[in-house]
Amino acid sequence: MNLDVTPLNPHFAARIANVDLSRPIDPEVQRAIERAMDAYAVCVLPGQRIDDAQQVAFSRFYGPLEASPGIGREGRPAADARIQHPEVFDISNLDQSGGILGENHPRAAFMRGNELWHTDSSFKSPGAAWSMLHAKAVPPSGGNTEFADTRAAYDALPEAMKQRLEGLVAEHSIWYSRQKLGGYVPTEAERELFPWARHKVVRRHPGSGRNALYIASHASHIIDMPEAEGQALLQELIDFATQPQFVYSHAWRVGDLVIWDNRCTMHRARPYEATGKVRDLRRTTISDVREEALAG
Repeated sequence: MNLDVTPLNPHFAARIANVDLSRPIDPEVQRAIERAMDAYAVCVLPGQRIDDAQQVAFSRFYGPLEASPGIGREGRPAADARIQHPEVFDISNLDQSGGILGENHPRAAFMRGNELWHTDSSFKSPGAAWSMLHAKAVPPSGGNTEFADTRAAYDALPEAMKQRLEGLVAEHSIWYSRQKLGGYVPTEAERELFPWARHKVVRRHPGSGRNALYIASHASHIIDMPEAEGQALLQELIDFATQPQFVYSHAWRVGDLVIWDNRCTMHRARPYEATGKVRDLRRTTISDVREEALAG
């Protein structure tokens, strides 16, 4: 099947029209979406009037789903809580009753870390393949999500830098990124749940066969390299990969479902009036079952 696909950036990102995920989709459509993702890495499916269960069911076509750890929440969700499905990550400024979080709420502090360039679940092994974010409510201004194409960025690197990066491995920790901006203080149980993970700095993207940078804010240092030197190299790569020509900025509308491939992109949330306007987005995350494990 040929989808109605419109590119949104010269390097990556596309809009897929005329797909209704509130109805069952056949295997041919599933494969067509996968081919579009292999090519574009970020795909926007507008106008999706789906509930959490339908989002979870669609996501499962493409692999096993991560469970949300519920960081910053208090206890199990009540019977009338906004989000009941453990596979749905709450990317909002709301509590489980639908009230807007105060600036000092622990989860609000945790969510501020999303304003850094990051790659979902790079602090896990395996990490994440795709993420799917569905917009239930959006503020009237601000709150865009920016995506960076790390395949195109790798292609544009000088050959000397490509050679320098061969074989390098970075260690990733969510608590490293959260101390930089989020200000969230994890519990000991949370630290034990997500200690760290190691990944190659350059990875072969399985969908396209192209090399991609695998870096971003969770990457704390490079193994067997002096810490300051490794952090400087990681920041140099992030700065290079987030130049305007490699970035697509998505302005959210209610009903948008945006899918991105974490193995070859970075993304970040842009600021908005978080204490006065509702922003309710919900994410499902597909585990990268094809990732090669690193020893040590």
